[in-house]
Amino acid sequence: MRSWIVVLSLVLPLLLTACARGSRCDRLLLGGVVHAPDGVRRLEVAIEAGRIAALVEPEDVSGWQRRAGEVVALEGAHVYPGFTEAHAHLTGIGAALEQVDLTGATSLEEVIARAQAAATKQPAGTWVVGRGWDQNLWPDKSFPHHGGLSAAIPAHPVALRRVDGHAVLTNARGLATAGITRETVDPPGGRIVRDGHGEPTGVLVDAAEELLDRVLPNPSPSTIERRMLAAAAHLASLGHTSVHDAGTTRDELAVLRKLQAQGTLGVRVWVMLDGGDDTLLDAELANGPQVSADGMLSVRAVKLYADGALGSRGAWLSAPYSDDPATSGLEVTPLARLSEVVRRAAHAGFSPSIHAIGDAAVRRVLDVFEQQLGDTPGLRPRVEHAQIVAPADVPRFAALGAIASVQPTHATSDMPWAPERLGPERTAWAYRWRSLLAAGARLALGSDAPIESSDPRLGIWAAVTRQTPDGQPPEGWNRDEALTVAEAIAGYTEWAAYAGGEEGWRGRLAPGFAADLTVLDRDLEVGPPASILQARVVRTVVAGRDMFVGGSTP
Repeated sequence: MRSWIVVLSLVLPLLLTACARGSRCDRLLLGGVVHAPDGVRRLEVAIEAGRIAALVEPEDVSGWQRRAGEVVALEGAHVYPGFTEAHAHLTGIGAALEQVDLTGATSLEEVIARAQAAATKQPAGTWVVGRGWDQNLWPDKSFPHHGGLSAAIPAHPVALRRVDGHAVLTNARGLATAGITRETVDPPGGRIVRDGHGEPTGVLVDAAEELLDRVLPNPSPSTIERRMLAAAAHLASLGHTSVHDAGTTRDELAVLRKLQAQGTLGVRVWVMLDGGDDTLLDAELANGPQVSADGMLSVRAVKLYADGALGSRGAWLSAPYSDDPATSGLEVTPLARLSEVVRRAAHAGFSPSIHAIGDAAVRRVLDVFEQQLGDTPGLRPRVEHAQIVAPADVPRFAALGAIASVQPTHATSDMPWAPERLGPERTAWAYRWRSLLAAGARLALGSDAPIESSDPRLGIWAAVTRQTPDGQPPEGWNRDEALTVAEAIAGYTEWAAYAGGEEGWRGRLAPGFAADLTVLDRDLEVGPPASILQARVVRTVVAGRDMFVGGSTP
């Protein structure tokens, strides 16, 4: 534990050291257009000990250049503060790179065919695991039945996650392995989808997924490590220098600490502890918030779930779904549990970060924050997703200091079917980023990868246009709730740093701040919005080191 120090003791000495180096630096980045707090202009970036030593006017660079350990020519590329992926699942990204990719499948038959192709390459009896199906893309938008899957893959148990991760489809072999029958009772906060005869269809929603998860093989530490490293490299290739990991397990945290000690993390990781693991919470809350000496690993938050997802009708609404009046969604975590963990986390100095998508869930979380947080200083309470927010709750975010941690591509993925779920009145409450900002709330932007792509270009595009990448709908969906390009960039930089309590040393390009840089081939604010999608990542720099350069990772 000696390699760990609290945030305040980390930041101040490094700031002072970085600012006192004079004209000496480890690296000098020449010829870039720097997006600094006071404007966009040609500046040279001097880096020393992982920090920005200076932003140097071109006419003053000669002394720095003579004493630089390395000089890098940027040739007019645009230097932004390092992008932060403010909500993702690091191991999940790595796992998705290995498993059956079901993204974009336009029918159940296509899902089955992809899974069957993978099964033919595996020994009988081993699990076939995949992710990405979305019944809203199929001709029949109902949840699937396992019949076709079971017939195609009889010799393997199968676990195919829905795109949002809040439902899983298994086959007959998987149901039998998990011991799920018509007599199995729905767990609290979950639902076993059943056919007209009461038999399980193979679809398990939210907490019911745990019935299958408990018989799936647990990934070994070496598997977790492999997936984390692959995910970090993938994020760096997209321009990300940091990720907020939404629900880090005990085993994952152990691997993260190992990688940090070895200096091989690749990107900074800001941990939200798995709030469902009391053993993990007991140990980490007793230790208090911690940041590694190099700032690469932060353990400062606790992740909980108030409800499920809109696509699987698990998001908790205050009134029934317009397209299924029999349900209003799922209260995944009971009020008593939410209140207890939020109170414990806040008392220990950890920021509560709670998944809440439906308007009833958002209100529940805000109520809990109001009742349990009080005037606890330094916390950054977060509502993760905040997709459906009733008008009366919009101003409460600012009043309570609650950050709306939102994912712009969720809006553009959900817009073809969300109005059917919500009805016309509640559709106006959906993905209301402009309303929250206007009411004084703070936002942070991410993707929820692997549910959506981590590519920040897609996130910025969705935030600004409220359209799919092919420009649909032409007028944008709920366009009044869009952000400007500058605001969307801030959501991935300065605002994300604030959400992590790091605004004093990350999120801006300024002397003394971390040398976390996202270098693009263009200015995202110049030209038509379509140019955002055409931008290319030239270089990703984390703590002064290149993690991605023009198509390669070091």
